[in-house]
Amino acid sequence: MRKINLFIFATHHSSNNIASQRFKGLVKYLDFQKYRVFIFSREPKEEASAHTFHSDADITVMNFPGHCVGNESSALGSLLALLSAFFSFAPFLVNRLFGRSNRAWLIHALVAADTLCRERLKNGEPCIAIGTYSPIDALVAARCLSVRHQIPCQQDFRDGLTFEALGKQGRFRSLMKALVEERVVSESILVTSVSRALVDDFERRYAGKKVGLMPNGYDPADFIVQEDANSVAATNLVAQKVPPDKHLIGHFGRISASDQTRIGSLECFVRSMNASAGARQYAHALFVGELTAPEHDIISRLECTYSTVDSVARPVALRLMKHCEILLLITGDGTGCATGKLFEYLAAGSEVICFSGVVNEASHILSETGAGETVLKTEDAKAQELLNNVFTASRHTIVRRKIGVYSKVEQVKQFDRWLTGMVA
Repeated sequence: MRKINLFIFATHHSSNNIASQRFKGLVKYLDFQKYRVFIFSREPKEEASAHTFHSDADITVMNFPGHCVGNESSALGSLLALLSAFFSFAPFLVNRLFGRSNRAWLIHALVAADTLCRERLKNGEPCIAIGTYSPIDALVAARCLSVRHQIPCQQDFRDGLTFEALGKQGRFRSLMKALVEERVVSESILVTSVSRALVDDFERRYAGKKVGLMPNGYDPADFIVQEDANSVAATNLVAQKVPPDKHLIGHFGRISASDQTRIGSLECFVRSMNASAGARQYAHALFVGELTAPEHDIISRLECTYSTVDSVARPVALRLMKHCEILLLITGDGTGCATGKLFEYLAAGSEVICFSGVVNEASHILSETGAGETVLKTEDAKAQELLNNVFTASRHTIVRRKIGVYSKVEQVKQFDRWLTGMVA
């Protein structure tokens, strides 16, 4: 049986951050009698290397150095990626002229993918290119490989490139993003995204384009209860940071680094905690992850006990979640927000409270699963009442939620159907 070869451009794959889990937790459940997977990622330490994970499965992960479009890239580097979105031969031409001296991740990843794809096609095996945003380099790489070898392409959006776009704004940036998006989407066979709001937007603006909903989801293997070094580390951290007889409310990961509108939601959380007699007396707030100076300043206004912890290893963080009675989600003004953190919260099993600027995708998921509630940043009275009920009641358990649809084990079935359809 000839295998289907997947060429996945996912720059965050080897970083072990929340963005890396989108495809990392998904492809491991593919049928490797049917698929062979190549993942092109960035080397976290800017040292070129190649690694093969899952020795019992056909997954090859290659890490490459180089800059991507963003704050770290030069104007020239950004121009290369933008030009490549319109002229798919550009990165291959630049490689022929300058070779390894080029510092763009796009070039390194594409050259490796080009060689492998050529070999697979020569053997008569079907190939599919997949790019996952952000950054745009991954989308551009998938398009370039697809055009060069005339293979199907899937473009995946963890965030909106033009719809509720994150990062720096401006008329020129907005124009370039729109042009790049139109280019990579129009030549793809399938577009996938994390939320119904984003899917609806793509369907509205690209009539006739096949668009699929693919939430971030969770990997059930990450939440198997076992007593190991990570569990011990989590237990010890709680013992060090959390006073006895306190109800623990925990937030994990960054807050406003990618979305400044979340600051207002964080301020609402602090106001509400301070207004709640139950929270002031019984709660301990734990923030795990990198915080900005303004966030530290806001959190310092809490009148309950609290502690902050710099980033910990992901397995330790997942076990810390299970120590929390309440898991805190902070979102902003984007209706399409459905961060991967939410699905880890769902799998951890504790009640979730989301402070948000608007009712968004995360709000709908919490409501549908019965996993928690959303409080808008203008609803101080509702927040105060909710927190009073949470922290003055005896320790409670919530009804088991139906969250199986967000398991990677279930999501891979739809992923497989999409992929099979592309090469049928």
